[in-house]
Amino acid sequence: PLTDGFSRRLTYLRLSITDFCNFRCEYCLPNGYQGKRPDDELSVPEIATLIRGFAQVGTKKVRITGGEPSIRRDVVEIINTIKQTPGIETVAMTSNGYKLGKHLANWQAAGLNQLNISMDSFDADTFHKMTGFNTLPQLLTDMDTLLETTDIKLKINSVLMAETAFENLMDAIDYVKDRPVTYRFIEFMQTSDNSDLFFAQHAHSDT
Repeated sequence: PLTDGFSRRLTYLRLSITDFCNFRCEYCLPNGYQGKRPDDELSVPEIATLIRGFAQVGTKKVRITGGEPSIRRDVVEIINTIKQTPGIETVAMTSNGYKLGKHLANWQAAGLNQLNISMDSFDADTFHKMTGFNTLPQLLTDMDTLLETTDIKLKINSVLMAETAFENLMDAIDYVKDRPVTYRFIEFMQTSDNSDLFFAQHAHSDT
């Protein structure tokens, strides 16, 4: 079994299948993805080999990430390939939810068990400002469709920004009170090129 230095079994793998993203989130890629999309992303056969190897040393859950994984045209095949690997019990994915409604039925059929949606505001104008896309109303509709028509477990991740934290929390409480959804704030991290935004928007406790 795969273990860490404290003899804990490692059963969860995060697999990035692309670093390309179509959103322009102000804290991550405010100018959009720069350059051409890479041509050396893992192929489906390579992913199959990799997952078989991890399953043999005890991996039971795989989370597909990016960039934005739904950008890949073969993401349904990737989900199915991972789910069909002996030993893998759970396939999850993190996505910005772009055109979720278009993909939902195929993701469900391929065996997706869990979906984390990155959504930093329940306000359409704020969402548009933060991501560069005016797609929040459709995303909210598509998430309700997911909850009503599939057994995929849904989580919402929101980057904790000082300017929007209180509004998001109030909206999130209202949203989750009658929906089986987990809502989580994600810490806004400092990088080499976001210092101004980080110090303006990073929220932290005084204690």
